[in-house]
Amino acid sequence: MITSFPRLVKSILKQICPHDYPVLNSRLFFQIWLTFVLDQGLTSMRDVFYRLNKGGISVDISTFSKACKTRQSGHFCRVYYQLIEQLKQKNPATAQMLFPLDSTVITLTSKLFWMQGYHQVKLMNGVNLTQGNPGECLIHFGQGHDAKFSELVTGMIPENGIGIMDRGFAGWEFLDQLSQTQTLFVVRIKNNMKTEFDHQRYRVVWFCDLESRTEFRLATNVEQMTNEEIGEVYRHRWQIEVLWKFLKMHLKLDRLITKNVNGVTIQIYMVLIAYLILQLIEIPTFYGNQLLDKLRYLQLELSRRCSIVHWSFDLMPETLCR
Repeated sequence: MITSFPRLVKSILKQICPHDYPVLNSRLFFQIWLTFVLDQGLTSMRDVFYRLNKGGISVDISTFSKACKTRQSGHFCRVYYQLIEQLKQKNPATAQMLFPLDSTVITLTSKLFWMQGYHQVKLMNGVNLTQGNPGECLIHFGQGHDAKFSELVTGMIPENGIGIMDRGFAGWEFLDQLSQTQTLFVVRIKNNMKTEFDHQRYRVVWFCDLESRTEFRLATNVEQMTNEEIGEVYRHRWQIEVLWKFLKMHLKLDRLITKNVNGVTIQIYMVLIAYLILQLIEIPTFYGNQLLDKLRYLQLELSRRCSIVHWSFDLMPETLCR
C-alpha cells in the first residue's frame, strides 16, 4: 500500500481538533466530507451515513446537516491553502508560469436556495500549469458576470505568471488594472470591441482556427513573445476547463448534498482539497501517474475498507470514538 496518502491525510487530521464538539467533532466532520468526495461509490448523504452507521460510526445524518449549516469553513479554507503551499514546494516556480483562469457555474436545485434568491453558485479559480495548484478561490452565490470580480482576479494571478482569460474578462478598463499592477495577461477580446487605441500599451494578436472557422483576437502586454507564441499560450486556457470537468465528473462538484450556503461553501472547499491531495500523493508507477489513475487506485484501496473515516482510525487509533 502507498504511504503518501495515509501520511498526508494524517498530517491534515492532526491539525483539526477531535474534542471541540461532543457528538460530531471537527476532525470527524472533515473525515466524513473527505469520504464523500473521494469515494466514487457514494452518491448521496444517505449513502454516506448508511455505510458509516453500519460500520460502527454512530453519527446521525441530522447532526451532520446541522453542522453543515452552522460550522465555519475556516478549517477547510486553512487546509486548502496549506496544501497549495506543499504543492508549490514540491514543484518549484519557474521564471514565467502560465495561469489560465475562468469561472464555472453550479446550479442550485433546492427551493430553499430559491427562497433566498439564489439559483446558482459561481466558482472562480485558476490553475498554475507549472506547479499544478489552483489559486485563490472565489465563491459567489447568485448572478454575476466575470468582469464584476475584476479587482479580485488581479490578486489571483501569480507574481511571475501570465494570466490567460477568455472573453468574459474582456474590457479595456480591466486590462488597464492588470497593467497598472504589472500583471502579464493574454485575454481573448470580443469581436465587437474597437482596437483603435494606443498600440504601445497593448498588442492585439489575430489568428484563425481553420477547422472551426473561428477568428481569435488576443490582447496582451507580453512583449517578449512572438505572435505565434502568444497564440500557443492562449491554447493552454483550455486546461482550466479540464479542471472543471475533472472536479464535476470525479469529485462531485456539481452533486451538492447540502441545502444551505455554508454547507455548499464547505463542499466546494472539500472538492478542491481532494484535488490537491490527488496532486500530492504518489502511487506505484504500475498504476499510472495521472490524476484519474490516482483516484482509481484510491478506489481500489477503499474497497478493502468501509470508508476513509475507518481508515483514519487505523492510522490514529487514539481518536477512535467511544
